[in-house]
Amino acid sequence: MPDTPPRPADRPTGLRTIAWQHLFTPEVVAVVGATDTEGSPQAYQWRQARERLLALGARAVHPVHPTKDTVDGVPAYRTVSAVPEPVDTAVLLIREPLPVLRECLAAGTRFAIVFASGFAELGTEQGDRAQRQLARIANGPMRVLGPNTNLNIYEPWAEGLPGRKIAVISQSGNIGRPIVQAEALGVGVASWAPLGNEVDLEFADFVAEFAGRPEVGAIVAYVEGFKDGWTMRLAADRALRAGVPVIVIKVGRTEQGAAMARAHTGHLTGNDAVHDAVFRQAGVIRMEDIDEAIETAGAFCHSAPVTGRRVALCVMSGGTGSHVADLCGQYGLELPPLAPETSQRLRSLLPGYLHVDNPVDTGGVATSRPEGRAVLEALMDDPATDVLLAPINGAFPGLSDAITRDLVDLHRRGPKPVVAVWTSPVRDESHQALCAAGVPLFHSFRGAVVGIRAMADFHTDRRTRPRIATVSTVRRRTTPDLTRPGIRDERESGELLRAYGIPVLPSQVVTSAGAAAKAASEVDGPVVLKALSPDLAHKSDLGLVITGVTGADAARAAYDRIVATAAERAPAARLGGVVVARQVTDAVAEVLLGVSHQHPFGPTITVGLGGVLAELVADTAFGVPPFDEEHARWMVGQTRIGTLLGGFRGGPAGDLDALVTTILRLHDLVLDVGHLVSEVDVNPLLVRPKGLGVVAVDALVVV
Repeated sequence: MPDTPPRPADRPTGLRTIAWQHLFTPEVVAVVGATDTEGSPQAYQWRQARERLLALGARAVHPVHPTKDTVDGVPAYRTVSAVPEPVDTAVLLIREPLPVLRECLAAGTRFAIVFASGFAELGTEQGDRAQRQLARIANGPMRVLGPNTNLNIYEPWAEGLPGRKIAVISQSGNIGRPIVQAEALGVGVASWAPLGNEVDLEFADFVAEFAGRPEVGAIVAYVEGFKDGWTMRLAADRALRAGVPVIVIKVGRTEQGAAMARAHTGHLTGNDAVHDAVFRQAGVIRMEDIDEAIETAGAFCHSAPVTGRRVALCVMSGGTGSHVADLCGQYGLELPPLAPETSQRLRSLLPGYLHVDNPVDTGGVATSRPEGRAVLEALMDDPATDVLLAPINGAFPGLSDAITRDLVDLHRRGPKPVVAVWTSPVRDESHQALCAAGVPLFHSFRGAVVGIRAMADFHTDRRTRPRIATVSTVRRRTTPDLTRPGIRDERESGELLRAYGIPVLPSQVVTSAGAAAKAASEVDGPVVLKALSPDLAHKSDLGLVITGVTGADAARAAYDRIVATAAERAPAARLGGVVVARQVTDAVAEVLLGVSHQHPFGPTITVGLGGVLAELVADTAFGVPPFDEEHARWMVGQTRIGTLLGGFRGGPAGDLDALVTTILRLHDLVLDVGHLVSEVDVNPLLVRPKGLGVVAVDALVVV
């Protein structure tokens, strides 16, 4: 089995090997543009860089300035090449970095950090040209961070915090700031990679690096767009195998957000629904709220694995129980009934008027008494408990301090995870105690439920998800000629589909009314006649598809009508004849299967409701090869197709298995020749009753 999965042509073969020590812990650094001119931004940045780097263990931090002999009393050099020792990292504080980068490259500098903006984010030809020039420099042995970045990578971090740490990746300096402030919640930070425009070093590089660090328990990222969707998937797969979750806040769901991303870093955000599908395939956790992302990351760092979705919920009030129970149901967490012996223990501990099933309502009565600890222990011991969730309603001394003490003890005892929710704006000593002990802590009910679901899904994915490299073994098939670019008509498109085992409705192509009559008479039952042309993508809209044709005379008339209509409504279209095919009358569902190239992931498969209403209904799901059968079934289940095939309103069940098999055969086509095919549109693919299979009745391929 190959080390890397099948991939689109002209994509990286795998993740890069990078000598990270020269960036994260450099021995020799040159700061280009360093100055001691008071009040200038460069003076502040030079001093900050020198202080931080020396604290990290750098042996020398050299200022580089075209005219100064010293900067803050430190000997300065006119150029990087004049520095008398090899430079690990050059920090460029200058507006025009390209000439200096060329000099750094020639001098053997290992890494360069480029502060300057004015590249792809401008959205102008000048900016794009500068980005291309920078990319050519970065294509050599020197790695480049940025442009449009800063010194966050050398931020000093607090020591002595509990558990493992988060690593932060951000395509924005300021949006990373609230993430690293997780330290205030007792969550340590291992490193922060500010990507900027990603001319070279990218999201995937840092994910792969951080996933291999034993001190990293979670990776939190703010992303506007991915430089390369393929390496992103490889890196996410590596992190999943290492047990390090990747939590992403991905912007660009709306046109407004996408436009801002283009202006900020020059990233194209891509189709958001496709990103959702890829995140699911890769085991990436997507979150909308930055606080929830921080708290979930902290929970991963501080918690034992959540082995399932079964929650034991202990609340101080019935209202809280109702609210959180609703949220659990909404986000797919289970509140299983407690074992009889657990219920008996609870009934002996709590007054009879309180609810002692799951959720368990202590009413606050038992919280500050020894019974409060016993209630929590009973829930932890219950065999159906995967995780204990305990909201703390307000900072009420006597209640919050008592339950905090008990939760800290249970967290340390384990082995099941304990999750607390602190809903009070007052963060007193009890709150500090939870943070200091590393109890997974959230500050909203929804955040806790979303976080627990994310943890349960991640650990399930880690156990069950097939490796990306083994989900498909593609054998090249004998296919029609794909060297001639352009649109293929229905007949040629069908030949390509058949080559990959996709059932295509048998048909004849006729060029006269008499031949149409003969072809129709050879079919038992009604037939369909439709124009054959590579120039007609939507034949039904033009009246060039006639269904329910029975008998030779009707076929002859239908042929003449199609030819006349084509001449009137599409006179420029090349008409290669008329297709005559048996009409399928037992279809349970009409399905659209498509292939399109979606930035930044390449060939992407779409499945959705098909037929003439496909564009109006817009009920679709996506998958980016390679994926497995489980994801193909998920795609179907994300649309109304799954409901239709299940026997909607007493109708027959459809052949779901045949549809999934067809998706996987299209998947093989994409892995094999997807780089040669820009578009595939199979619409409709008719799904027949269970056991009778599927059949494509129309198709269009663009080479």
